[in-house]
Amino acid sequence: MLQKHYKNPTCGDVMTLFIQLSDKKVIEDISFVGEGCSISMASASMMTELLKGASLKAASQFRHAMEQMIREGEIQEDIDLGDALALEGVHQLKARHNCALMTWQALDRTLADYEEYK
Repeated sequence: MLQKHYKNPTCGDVMTLFIQLSDKKVIEDISFVGEGCSISMASASMMTELLKGASLKAASQFRHAMEQMIREGEIQEDIDLGDALALEGVHQLKARHNCALMTWQALDRTLADYEEYK
């Protein structure tokens, strides 16, 4: 099981991400424990639901689509972010970008060494 503890440097939200990969590099299970604002905890929950059963390549695509939606306000038509689309309005709240992306940043740090994720 992969595990990454992550702290949002701007507000102090904390979480630990747990990922179980199959031999074929598919996310069999993903969960988190954490304390933080409603945006960071909602984003974490939505991410875990979205990524269960996803390949590392798909996880990377979701990650980049989420970043684009939050930072740029653009939604990629070809990638369905599911419930995470509810966070689209966070784009207008620049001080909250890191809240919405905290768990996704932890995902990056956890999977960065896997070629399939790049």
